[in-house]
Amino acid sequence: MRLSEFVTRMAIEHRRLGRHRTAETYLCTLRSMLSFQGDNIRLRVCFTSEWLFAYQNHLISLGLTHNTIVFYISRIRSVYNKAVKAKLVKLQDGLFDHLYTRSMSTAKRALSHETISLISEGDLSEHANLEFARDMFMLSFYLQGISFVDLAHLRKTDVYDNTLVYQRRKTGGTIRLIIEPVALDIIRKYASKATGPYLLPIFTNPNPDNLKRLYSNALRTLNRRLKRIASLLGIQENLTSYVSRHSWATIAYHEGVGTAMISQAMGHHSEKVTHVYLRSFDQLALSRVNKVVINAVSKSKKQQSNKRKQQLVSETQKVSAGG
Repeated sequence: MRLSEFVTRMAIEHRRLGRHRTAETYLCTLRSMLSFQGDNIRLRVCFTSEWLFAYQNHLISLGLTHNTIVFYISRIRSVYNKAVKAKLVKLQDGLFDHLYTRSMSTAKRALSHETISLISEGDLSEHANLEFARDMFMLSFYLQGISFVDLAHLRKTDVYDNTLVYQRRKTGGTIRLIIEPVALDIIRKYASKATGPYLLPIFTNPNPDNLKRLYSNALRTLNRRLKRIASLLGIQENLTSYVSRHSWATIAYHEGVGTAMISQAMGHHSEKVTHVYLRSFDQLALSRVNKVVINAVSKSKKQQSNKRKQQLVSETQKVSAGG
């Protein structure tokens, strides 16, 4: 069987089950594989150690990051497992042993509370689109670092008596929180512009058939506008929708909030996920410690150098006086 036929069938089945995003990841991987090999590739050809290694080298030559390559290899591994289960290819031990199968931890940049305050207070009144993007960024922060996908899908019925209750789309966990006045002000600001059942006007003309596409467009637009905001306000950090969530967690950690509490507030399924959010803070803290140590050594060297200079001057003065 040809690869394109098998993967397309998988994508159709995922779409039937409502897993549209999963279906798209398989189709994306298929397009990448076909661009390397061509349309006539068969399953038995691509599931060999030689072909897989050559494909991985192809991805490396394109300049893709380690984690992007892991994304493609992991999807191919999933296709392989399903092909084995369907008895279309033979099981081969260690087929993926020498490929990129584990993601590397990526540095996540959290903003300081001073920078968050700068974003909140920045005058964007002459840029309505940027002002809306800023307000959505801040609302995400004010609502315990709610992810943008959850923010976009909030419904009017999720708010009752200044309390927000919603289900995380990623984990299915239920989040309940009190809406603070600063967040309530933003919600009220855009209440009249929201259409349909949604709390915020993030989707335009929403309907079930095009909701996924509308969300993808909204996310791209938000991140593009956040970069413009960063430029206008002189912010050096890379400003994205994700940064508000990561910043909330890190600032909470700075303020002494326990990891378990942060994990529950953000709807993580375990504290291990929360530790990933906070790992970059730990790295920065260790970096500062290292600088303190290096500066202490440098300071000691400078003091010793000055001491030697003083001794040399003193000896020179004694010789001059004796002459």
